[in-house]
Formats: sequence, C-alpha cells, structure tokens
Amino acid sequence: MSRGSRPRAFSIPLDELNSRLDGIFGIKPPKQRYVPPPLPEDMQNTKSSFETQTGLSRAPPGRP
Repeated sequence: MSRGSRPRAFSIPLDELNSRLDGIFGIKPPKQRYVPPPLPEDMQNTKSSFETQTGLSRAPPGRP
C-alpha cells in the first residue's frame, strides 16, 4: 500500500461537517425549470421538416 492511498479518519461526525459547510457556503435555491413559450397560433399546425422529408409524424423508437 502506497502513502496516501487510504483516506484520513474524520475527527468530527459527517452530519456536523455538512452543517458547517452549509453555514459557510449557504444552501443554493433550486433552479426553476425552463419551459419554452407556446408556439403562435399560425405555427401550431405546420409540418416539421422531419415530417415533410420522411412522411412520419414522430421520431423512430429510441429517439427523443
């Protein structure tokens, strides 16, 4: 076994360490998820380039 391959033992409990780190760095607020705005009325019923080229209405299985 080489030097430094084993982690040092904690001198304080992990819960106390986490609370100290939260006190120092603070807790980040969760980010709001981006939701794109709806399409305008005149664009809602248009065919996509995928539909135009392949004739399929949705992507093949395994694709998002």
